[in-house]
Amino acid sequence: MFALLVLLASTIHPLYAARPTQFALDRESKRAITIADSIQMTRVVSSFPAVFSPNGKKLVIIVTRGNLEQNTVDYSLLFWTTERLLQSLAPEVLLTMSSSSRRAGIEELTWLSDNVTLVFMGEDHSGVHQLFSFNVETRVFKKIPSRDNGIVAFSVTPDGTRISYLGEINSQSLWDDAARKEGIVVSTQSIVDLLEGKSGLFGGLGYPLFISSPDGADRALRTQDQIRNYFRGKPVISPDGKYILIATEVSEIPQAWKNYTDPDIRRLTNVASSHAQATFLWRYELVNALTGESRILLNSPLGPYGSEVAWAPDSRSVVITRVFLPWETMPDADARKSKSFTVEVNVYTGAITMLSDDDLYGVTWDEQHNGIISHVMKLESNTFFGIGKSVSFRRNGNGWLRAEETNVGGGRPDIVLEEDMHTPPKLCVIDPATHRKQLLLDLNPQFDRLNFARVEEILWKGTDGHEVKGGLFYPVNYIPGKRYPLVIQTHGWSPKRFMIDGPFSSGYAAQALASDGIMVLQADDSNLRTASTLSEAPREVATYEGAIDYLNEKALIDPDRVGIIGFSRSCFFVKYALTHSKYRFAAAAITDGVDQGYFQYIQFLNRGSSWWGEAERVNGGAPWRDGLKSWLERSPGFNIDRVETPMRIVASSPGSLLGEWEWFALLTRMGKPVEMLYLKDAGHEISRPWDRIISQQGNEEWFRFWLKGEEDADSTTTQQYARWRKLRELAQPR
Repeated sequence: MFALLVLLASTIHPLYAARPTQFALDRESKRAITIADSIQMTRVVSSFPAVFSPNGKKLVIIVTRGNLEQNTVDYSLLFWTTERLLQSLAPEVLLTMSSSSRRAGIEELTWLSDNVTLVFMGEDHSGVHQLFSFNVETRVFKKIPSRDNGIVAFSVTPDGTRISYLGEINSQSLWDDAARKEGIVVSTQSIVDLLEGKSGLFGGLGYPLFISSPDGADRALRTQDQIRNYFRGKPVISPDGKYILIATEVSEIPQAWKNYTDPDIRRLTNVASSHAQATFLWRYELVNALTGESRILLNSPLGPYGSEVAWAPDSRSVVITRVFLPWETMPDADARKSKSFTVEVNVYTGAITMLSDDDLYGVTWDEQHNGIISHVMKLESNTFFGIGKSVSFRRNGNGWLRAEETNVGGGRPDIVLEEDMHTPPKLCVIDPATHRKQLLLDLNPQFDRLNFARVEEILWKGTDGHEVKGGLFYPVNYIPGKRYPLVIQTHGWSPKRFMIDGPFSSGYAAQALASDGIMVLQADDSNLRTASTLSEAPREVATYEGAIDYLNEKALIDPDRVGIIGFSRSCFFVKYALTHSKYRFAAAAITDGVDQGYFQYIQFLNRGSSWWGEAERVNGGAPWRDGLKSWLERSPGFNIDRVETPMRIVASSPGSLLGEWEWFALLTRMGKPVEMLYLKDAGHEISRPWDRIISQQGNEEWFRFWLKGEEDADSTTTQQYARWRKLRELAQPR
């Protein structure tokens, strides 16, 4: 659902108003942090937040915060003129749109060439994602006509006359007359779609592509392969409106692609898939928006983490980031077989010009200076978190010249998001003349009144000898010499990020748990080097075991009161720890993840080799004949009888419910303490406030109950604790 909360740019929201000097509050006068504080935290939508108008004189930034009363996520559009930036003046709030779905309230923000009109996606009053425009001078806000069932991605020509977009997939009932008479032939449909009786993304459907004309009419366009992932498959229209560049999923993998040596590409190209199964490999198609014809622009795969594109102002070429070079045009250099590049491709001649072999993100073409502005991103440690800096390229004859730390965009101020493990995110502005950095906007001044836990980056060795970094959240009002209960949060750590919850909002609750007198360790992933191998899960479990040893030796924790939280892929590691580690965990919680077990394996068999192939690799083969012995030894699901830890499971979608059913059903059958909460459409990274309360606050209360024996006095939790007391009886030694 959608609500338009603010539509007058003259209004300045009190949150963003200029404020007096910093409050000097004693620690004792501050209150404890709750999950509600995290939900209501104002966050910037992008790591590279500022969206400047083409002439550089205006900019907008999207911020978001949860609305607990309405169960919405509110998105606000903040506006400055560039001349006001260096005065650090408060922004104007152009508008605020609220989303009660999992989709963003404002996204894909684009300036038109008139320097006053913004085009973006949002939700209309019926809850359908649509296109809107907003004029920053006249304050006129209007809906742009598009398909009634909604859109998922778009791009627009600079003059706004043509728009290319992807429509929502039209799910259709599987039970037509023929199916009712003859049944449904099951092939590549997902089991969730079959149970719900409708076609869906995993049933073989792709997103439909449309082009709109100046008269408001639109027509469908066809691509050679299907558009199955709109994050990778965003249509990017050329400035003249003639061409659309879009990434489509390869249906038949070219034989030459097996020669690439990048581990992810090699794995995907060397596992045979049945027809119509997902290959998880993409390449760029060029669609003629006038004739409807489509051709492959680059017969080479995108990098594993996607790609971005930027058209040249003359529409004759396009810059593409993180794409492999086509095998047929590649010299014999080994490096070009193993990594992706940023290239410029002439769409008429096919000529390829290389710009960089760095992982560039957020590429834009600066028309005034005929240059490219992008960002260099590098992974921190072994996590998926990136650190970046601006980098520019200028035309140099027929090639490109790189200019480190140079702003191609005419000396305009740079907007950066400043944060670290101690400091909540703040917006800062850098003067292009003096390079002086100053505060532009404190996003969360209310945090001055909260009692945050001390966070320290620590280094320890896993029990297998590998080194790991992580963030240790000390209990609020920590007393040296006292041993505290510990909760290990998995799946990524970065000292350059402010983690009020952890790296994600699904299940994690670091600061709230620390406010409850529980020590929290946010452990880094170390699995990127061993992902999808036999050693992946054992290595992660060694990380957790080594952390327990390290903190116990430091006399910081009580080793008999250790809990652990998993989300997404780290659910596999948590389940492996519960079934294979000699260390005893007092409580566990998982949210919407893979476990590489047999039940999930058979669900994924018709969804592409990337799904079921991983289960075979981490378990030592297929679960029959010679491979079955390895599965019986390694798979957590085949060793579930070893679990002695009370477990809380949150399933955040119908597919998630099905995937977690094996563990819930078997632990229940064995009479072991387990509870599962089902959220029908919360999605993978949970964002709606009430869903977050169930996931995060539920976990906070779960660990307080099992690690400290504490219960809330709130009457709304009476039934919850009655259930948990019965589970505690099951957990007693027999």
